[in-house]
Amino acid sequence: MIPAVSVVMAVFNGARFLPETLASLQAQTLGDFEIVIVDDGSTDDTPRLLDAFARAEPRCRILTQTNQGQVAARNLGVRSAKAPLIAWLDADDIAEPERFALQRAHLDSHPELAAVGSAIRTIDENSQVTAIVPYPTGPANVAQAMLSSSALAHSAVMMRRAAFMAIGGYREALLHTEDYDLWLRLLDGHSVDNLPMPLVRYRIHGGSISFRHRRQQSLAAFAARHSAAERRAGRPDPLEGRLTPVGDEIFAELSIGAADEGAFRLECLAAALHPAGQPLEGAWLEDNIARTWELRGHLPRGRHVRRCLVPYARRAWSLRHWKESLVWLARAFSRQPLAACWRLLGGK
Repeated sequence: MIPAVSVVMAVFNGARFLPETLASLQAQTLGDFEIVIVDDGSTDDTPRLLDAFARAEPRCRILTQTNQGQVAARNLGVRSAKAPLIAWLDADDIAEPERFALQRAHLDSHPELAAVGSAIRTIDENSQVTAIVPYPTGPANVAQAMLSSSALAHSAVMMRRAAFMAIGGYREALLHTEDYDLWLRLLDGHSVDNLPMPLVRYRIHGGSISFRHRRQQSLAAFAARHSAAERRAGRPDPLEGRLTPVGDEIFAELSIGAADEGAFRLECLAAALHPAGQPLEGAWLEDNIARTWELRGHLPRGRHVRRCLVPYARRAWSLRHWKESLVWLARAFSRQPLAACWRLLGGK
């Protein structure tokens, strides 16, 4: 008997939050689904937890591989799935009870859609809700929003397996932004949408991929958008066939000009530094602020000062990095004194 939905989950050393995630699957109001979990070579208590869950849950299948990363694990999960619909769920997130039923009904009534997501609730390490995050609704609005950033939350997406297989699944080259790249390639010939209600609780914590791999995510997102633009222009995808994750060399490989690289790095820094107090990778920040200084001749002075240099100097000061803070504050004043004063006085 073929199930209506295959839930696909990849997990590596996820024992801390896994029980809550698995419990949310058993609480679904839709019963016609299978659970395909790929253990990506976990070395913590994950294998024991999965074995116990599979023994008690007949809908669950556990696949095990040596540690190859989430791209390989997710692709394996989909290849092994039996249902025509794939519901993604990350191993530290929580699906609301009505999620699968609502998304399946929406896809059944909208055959033109290849995928549907939803709004999300963010939660902390203690599962306390910290915010409700809306996502754009309506295929045209989702497609427009996707030009600048991901407009689907991975853990909230249900999609057609046939569409996933047709475009080749996730790409290793876009590691840590492989979902955004997938949505962009899906939009080359399909429509996607979001339901307005939050159907997933998305966990943000120090061990989450979005926290640990901001540098790689930002570079891969830029490369994914560039590749999508090339495809829309009728040119070949410059990342087609690439097997290794993109890095800083991507700007030279794709012949990205200094102005475009500078704009990308400025926007990455501005997003990372606003609001203040976000958990950030220090080395990533240091590299990007230094690179924007090298590219300062291609950046608007005022925006560079207000959105990057002064906020970075303030962050360094708050961390008691006095010398570094003063160096960047001096550079801000050397670029545009009025903008630096305005930002220090609380202007934006």
